[in-house]
Amino acid sequence: MGFLVRLWHCVFHPERGFARVAEEAPGLWPSLGRMFLLRVPVAYLAYVLLAAQALHGYTELKNPDGEIWRTVLPYLQQASPDLEFQEVRALLEQLPHFPAWGTLLAWGLLVAPVGILGLWMHDAAWDHGCLWMLGGLKGRKEFRTTLVAESEALSVGVFGAALSLLGQIPWAGWILSLPLGIVGIWFWVLRGFSLAAFHGVPPWKGVVATLLHAFLAGCCLLGLIGLIALLLLVPVG
Repeated sequence: MGFLVRLWHCVFHPERGFARVAEEAPGLWPSLGRMFLLRVPVAYLAYVLLAAQALHGYTELKNPDGEIWRTVLPYLQQASPDLEFQEVRALLEQLPHFPAWGTLLAWGLLVAPVGILGLWMHDAAWDHGCLWMLGGLKGRKEFRTTLVAESEALSVGVFGAALSLLGQIPWAGWILSLPLGIVGIWFWVLRGFSLAAFHGVPPWKGVVATLLHAFLAGCCLLGLIGLIALLLLVPVG
């Protein structure tokens, strides 16, 4: 219980909370173990909810009498007057079946920990590079320090990850999108306080490093989307 109280303290008093965690100098492997213990169950639940949404959407897609096709079919027939509904029905019948729930749940046991591991490594690499650009690194072994800082921050982030599950509830996601977005931003910024505490730099440098991470990642994503659009829209030759 004391461990959870410490995590909760980091949410509302991140500068003091993460400074206290950094003073305890947690080892990499114990810190990583706590992160997996806290985050993997939440990630698994998020995977199950996403799979349920995918199953519902795929079932609706395969149903030729469902709401999706009642909405889309008039536009298709307007664009292609020769289109027969029986052709659409025959095409839908050829679609493969959705994987069984037992298979999906079994795959989740692999997807959840691998997803958390990937998130940890991604955040560590980007935040470390951005902190380096801000002059916040001091030695050769600083990346190990970043790894611990990120695992501690992701442990604290379990509260935000749990709240984000509300966004996957049908209809509730639209209603809660704004507050959940604010919560997501806050837990993103919390990583900066952890970075600053473990690297011994001012909190603003850690926070700006996480914001720079978001900005550069957004630029890369926009660049990739633009490149794909260019390849699709510009005729070859």
